[in-house]
Amino acid sequence: MTLRDLYEASIEIGREVDPRGRGTLDRQLEQRQQEYAALPDWRKPYYEQERLHNPYGDVRIVNGPEDTELDTIMLGINIWTQELLLADQLRSSGTRVDAVVSHHTNSIGVPADTLVYDSVPYLVDLLEGAGVSRADAEPHIDNMMTDRWLNAEDFNRIGKDTAKLLGFPLACIHTPADFHHGRGVRGAIEAANAQTVGDVVEALLALPEFQGAAKIGAIPRIMAGDAGQPAGRIFHQDGGGWLVPAEVIPLLKEAGVGTFVTIGCSAEHQKKAQELGMGWVRMPHNACDNVGLNLLLDKVEQRLGPLNVIACNYFERIRRNSN
Repeated sequence: MTLRDLYEASIEIGREVDPRGRGTLDRQLEQRQQEYAALPDWRKPYYEQERLHNPYGDVRIVNGPEDTELDTIMLGINIWTQELLLADQLRSSGTRVDAVVSHHTNSIGVPADTLVYDSVPYLVDLLEGAGVSRADAEPHIDNMMTDRWLNAEDFNRIGKDTAKLLGFPLACIHTPADFHHGRGVRGAIEAANAQTVGDVVEALLALPEFQGAAKIGAIPRIMAGDAGQPAGRIFHQDGGGWLVPAEVIPLLKEAGVGTFVTIGCSAEHQKKAQELGMGWVRMPHNACDNVGLNLLLDKVEQRLGPLNVIACNYFERIRRNSN
């Protein structure tokens, strides 16, 4: 497979499991085409062209060549300058490294904050699926996107610049992997028939990626409620780039949600959940991302053939026999 093959397969696999469905994604791309066509000529050179055919603002090839043949990649949850220097050291010592791939967009040249409108709107659909009206959800998510867009900076290009200097193809794969961590986490909870908040924690520990994190002390933590509390209906966030705003917690309570299962939980989120008598299980971030990446890579290999992975920066490649 080539780097471009990996990129396109990741997008296609993401589209196949995206809860919004292909129709919604196609309409998003049509809207981007209209946005681009309506721009004055002086603005068009600055419009990110990948947005016209890739619905995910956090899946990109940021340094080529795109036709690089991939036998072995280095993959990390985050790729910073030190990971690129490590790849260069491995290459210098005779280890094959054809490209470097990150999960998160931090540092690698993808302007995630400026492309929030290609990742965060999913949260409206997620909240609607949980029973919150679209009219109630949209203002909170719109405010979240506006704040991130207005405060976006250009600090993340260092990885792209370093990759160019070192001659490494560089890419990132985020949202399609996150959708797969959703499938893995929900599957584990459903298989365990979790009835209490404590049951949810135990169910998550059936996943090998969570077991690896637990062995170094990072277990799923109960942030609100207690182990014996009935879990009720569970809200699990598996995409959207950032945790839903705390302001939507009462809306989810009204919709019948009893327990949150998420990456992250701020003090404000915790306080609101406690006040409302809800449960909250915080998952170890990198373990969760490992689940998603592993399930995604299993599908990539089924379609494109084997791919050797040098795991770094919190990633651990764990293959499953079936998907």
